[in-house]
Amino acid sequence: MKARFEHIQALRGAAALMVLAAHVTEAELDYGGAGALLPFALYMGVTGVDLFFLISGFVMAHVALEGPRDPRASARFIYNRAARIYPLYWAVTLALMILYAGKRVLFGEATPFNNPVETFLLLPDDEYPLLPVGWTLVHEMYFYAVFAIFVLVRRLEIIVFLAFWGAIVAVANAAGIAGANPWTRIAFSPLTFEFIGGAGVALLLRRGVTAFAVPALAAGALALLGASVFFARDLYPDAVAEPGRRTLIFSPIFAAILYGAAALETRRGAVAPKWLTATGDASYSLYLVHVPALLVAGKSLSLVVPDGAFDNPALIAGYLAASIGAAFAVHRWFEKPVLALTRRMGDRLDKWCSSRMRRHEVR
Repeated sequence: MKARFEHIQALRGAAALMVLAAHVTEAELDYGGAGALLPFALYMGVTGVDLFFLISGFVMAHVALEGPRDPRASARFIYNRAARIYPLYWAVTLALMILYAGKRVLFGEATPFNNPVETFLLLPDDEYPLLPVGWTLVHEMYFYAVFAIFVLVRRLEIIVFLAFWGAIVAVANAAGIAGANPWTRIAFSPLTFEFIGGAGVALLLRRGVTAFAVPALAAGALALLGASVFFARDLYPDAVAEPGRRTLIFSPIFAAILYGAAALETRRGAVAPKWLTATGDASYSLYLVHVPALLVAGKSLSLVVPDGAFDNPALIAGYLAASIGAAFAVHRWFEKPVLALTRRMGDRLDKWCSSRMRRHEVR
């Protein structure tokens, strides 16, 4: 299979923009003085998270099946995923802490921060991390930890592994133990089926099943559009707040979109717009950075733009410019250099471990 799917990168970009649109719609009400100009349907952009989970499963299955599978590969898998997630997340969280401290000093607006350990380590907790979108990263780290078991055990068939994992989650939910505490809510969350579903899409493509690319992509896109336009008020916020209903409704939609996009590229080559694939490259930065960017833009513009006819349009434009501009800057000047650095560190650690192992074998 291809080492990089341009359509998958484009879908990453679309997912990040969906989440941004939902949060801009919400932020408009925080500081806008002219009511809501943006349509309620944009709140459905929060389901971009579900697309992210499916993409993650697709990519992890592809990576694991293309590379070696043994204890060393499993350790490197965990290292790579941690190096991808934590540095930028920590940097943005620290920036958000500084911003909240400034709000308290300048405006007397305090922000509770009751779970610093859980926030920084992305551990399950009853409260959201300080950076609210971090709740999805808690799920991601759980997905990676479990999938590292597959990379560890060479003879384990991926179909058996995914089926067993899914069965455990299903049984836990049927037995009513999934909600016992924050850890079981993550371990047995129905959202796990989105990661498993993404891995299943990767397996379909590896077996050459690409004939249904166009109808699957069209059906998924139309279903998403219909749900957003006609059923947004029925689905948001109640349905998307329940992992079971959310998974049941949106997993098939995004699985069809994911399969269709990847299969279409496999059959006909990459045709995704360059601006969208570029957004996909910066999607992790956009996903994290847009939260503090909205905070800064909203507070700043509310102080200088008087309430009136141009209040909300100025806010919306400022939100988008600040979020996207900050995301691409952070991607270029922080995320990419840090990824290159951690990759070199990982390579050196691999060489050191190999050297130690060879010395041990000689002895």
